[in-house]
Amino acid sequence: MPVSSPTTLLAPQSGTAVQLHRGDTLAIIDTTGGQVADLAFFSAADLLESFAPGRTIDYLERIKLRVGDSLYSQRSNELATVTRDDVGVNDMLLAPCSQAMFAKRGEFGHASCHANLTASLASFGIGPHAIVATLNVFMDVRVDADGRVTIHPPPSRVGDRFELRAQRDLIVGITACSSELTNAGQCKAIAYEVVAHRD
Repeated sequence: MPVSSPTTLLAPQSGTAVQLHRGDTLAIIDTTGGQVADLAFFSAADLLESFAPGRTIDYLERIKLRVGDSLYSQRSNELATVTRDDVGVNDMLLAPCSQAMFAKRGEFGHASCHANLTASLASFGIGPHAIVATLNVFMDVRVDADGRVTIHPPPSRVGDRFELRAQRDLIVGITACSSELTNAGQCKAIAYEVVAHRD
């Protein structure tokens, strides 16, 4: 029987982490429109196993996710499956923004997804060096004919949802993305909820 957790609002430029059991659904909800959420996935059974965008792209043979697609680990195991996507725009190419990235741009001490994921996942025993790849929900990254990558405003609107079903027990870090460039100049809140499926 499905059991929904309360919808939880993540403040702008903040993060959290949740544990999912196999069969649980994680929903990301854009509450204000035009806001990205970074998701980092780890196998609860072995924290060294995590989401691998390159492996996922390899198996899907495309860089765009669709409903029914799976996210794969570096060991070629299915971690989660997309069950709903109101927008159809998500990114698997770019790493989570970090304080080092902002420092290279001359912005020192800037809030970052990597720092928020590090703080949120620490209690599960996941350290900063393990956080190397994320699924960036609602993030609009485009690649032109010359291979140049550009970031465009997220097309998500108020109430749009992206949902994943866990294919194994997972630890998932979630952020309300901290990069102004990624979020059309303004970092906002984003919400999530977990629907637990129990026999």
